[in-house]
Amino acid sequence: MANNEDRVWPTGLTEAESEELHSKLIQGTQIFGLISALAHLLAYMYSPWLK
Repeated sequence: MANNEDRVWPTGLTEAESEELHSKLIQGTQIFGLISALAHLLAYMYSPWLK
């Protein structure tokens, strides 16, 4: 376990832990964006709202 000196305020995470958390957050955002873009495409194909 890391020493308290390695922890960063205010989260209490180490730099390595915060970088790992950040990469997972970015990956989750990308997956959510892909799913939402697909859902919007399917909704547009079902009933085009701009025509």
